[in-house]
Amino acid sequence: MERLFGLRCPICGDELDAPGVCLSCQEKIVPARVAGAVYLGRYGPLRGLVRSVKYRQNREALLWAAFRLAEAVRSAGFEVEAVAYVPSFPWRVLLRGQYVPEVLARTMAGALGRPLCHALRRRRYTPSQTRRKNRKNLPQVFVARRAVPASVLLVDDVLTSGATFRRAAEALFEAGAERVYGAFLAVADPDRLRRLPYNRPEARR
Repeated sequence: MERLFGLRCPICGDELDAPGVCLSCQEKIVPARVAGAVYLGRYGPLRGLVRSVKYRQNREALLWAAFRLAEAVRSAGFEVEAVAYVPSFPWRVLLRGQYVPEVLARTMAGALGRPLCHALRRRRYTPSQTRRKNRKNLPQVFVARRAVPASVLLVDDVLTSGATFRRAAEALFEAGAERVYGAFLAVADPDRLRRLPYNRPEARR
């Protein structure tokens, strides 16, 4: 189908010779681990992939990315009991046709043999992180729907400042998580992964 309609690889722009992402890019892209998180690569080189799955509903590329991230989670040795995702608002999901973090999380949960946990909801609107002037001071916009297991894998499409992941992880800690791992399609700066909260803070005395 890709060859018939002349579709191009969302990463390099060359002709597709495999579903979703060309074989050359599949070989070049090696998921990385930093601290308690895994990701496919930096946002710059993967910008085309991110835009393709977010705005053009490229499901084949999204599923390929999900399975690669699941492999990275296994290779990292993360002891995951459930998989969750950073939620959006229903109207955003309707506008885009599919919600990338949820599809990623569902596919990864199946690949890892772990349950998908619809653990979080947004309780207030915030602009996209790419449009915020102060990306670090994001207010707490997430609340847990239910109690969660001790070890949760939290999935999102892109990590920019890390503020969204931080607030979502805090909500999971409040819901019972002791450890929150991360998985992303792309990150703006891998060094920011070292400053994220992966372990539940000790109770204040």
